[in-house]
Amino acid sequence: MILTIPDIRGELAKGNRVVLLVRHSERPRIAFEDKSFGGELPLTANGEQISIELGKMLAGATDDVEFRASPLLRTRLTAELIAKGMGLAYAPVVPDARIGNGSSFIASELEVWALFRDGEFFKHMDEYMKNGVQRGFAPLASAAEEFERYVLSVFTAKLGVFTTHDVYIAAYLHAKGVKTDFCRENWPCFLDSAAIIIEPDGRRRYALVRSGLSTLVCGVS
Repeated sequence: MILTIPDIRGELAKGNRVVLLVRHSERPRIAFEDKSFGGELPLTANGEQISIELGKMLAGATDDVEFRASPLLRTRLTAELIAKGMGLAYAPVVPDARIGNGSSFIASELEVWALFRDGEFFKHMDEYMKNGVQRGFAPLASAAEEFERYVLSVFTAKLGVFTTHDVYIAAYLHAKGVKTDFCRENWPCFLDSAAIIIEPDGRRRYALVRSGLSTLVCGVS
């Protein structure tokens, strides 16, 4: 299922709770030798603006919102600017490695960095999603289930805005059967999300949410 931000507002209006696992906003390119995966990279000026725009698109949908972010600078900034756009500029953003590079998907961050140094990112991700195993990664099916268990264990509000990274969004949605044909052409763009929609009776639905604010899948020069 592919949804838009207005669709998410509609889900909230129906009394459902929603966690948005949001890909951070537009960033500069990561240096080839940066083992921190661009940990201190900021957002571009456009990335800052469209983060605020996403917040404006969510503003007023609910007052019960909580924010978490992968500890990398770009994810923290994205969450802070979404909150600003929602009119919640002083809302706390909880840094949380378990929705970032410390998530259940990663067995060895260093091995993942080494894997992607050959410039074949999409090839390696395709192998991981199709085969369920890949160097540096935990087995896909069990990792996705553990990732979801963790996210839901810390989600207490009506709307969660948890900023993370494209790798985990794509892997999670693939494992849940939402979208099993991810490739460079349809990869999660900046500010796209994986949504977990929780109905009042506890049933869950899952969706890829296209924000429509960016068509980029890679950093900019």
